[in-house]
Amino acid sequence: MQTLHRKNAMMYRGESHSANMRKARTKTLIQAGGLLEKAGLLECVQLEAGQDLQKDPATFESVALLMGALLSLTEIFTAEDAEAQKMLWTVRGKQALAKRNILR
Repeated sequence: MQTLHRKNAMMYRGESHSANMRKARTKTLIQAGGLLEKAGLLECVQLEAGQDLQKDPATFESVALLMGALLSLTEIFTAEDAEAQKMLWTVRGKQALAKRNILR
């Protein structure tokens, strides 16, 4: 009987951990989307808050444009000489966040 109780407790903790991980991931993704908006990228690709980026066929071109731009950014981040660029972007990002009083 005690073994069954332990198994149930472990399963419950595992489910709780999984739910907490999903919540944390969702929060991070929402915050990352907020940064895209604050940086003006959504406006640049003509996306508006409230549009369903997966189901609305009218957003396909804008979503494809944003995806292509992000893939290009990923290539820059993973290049061998990326460190200097990352440092410049970090400084610029800190200045922008300080102006908007977003993060410390």
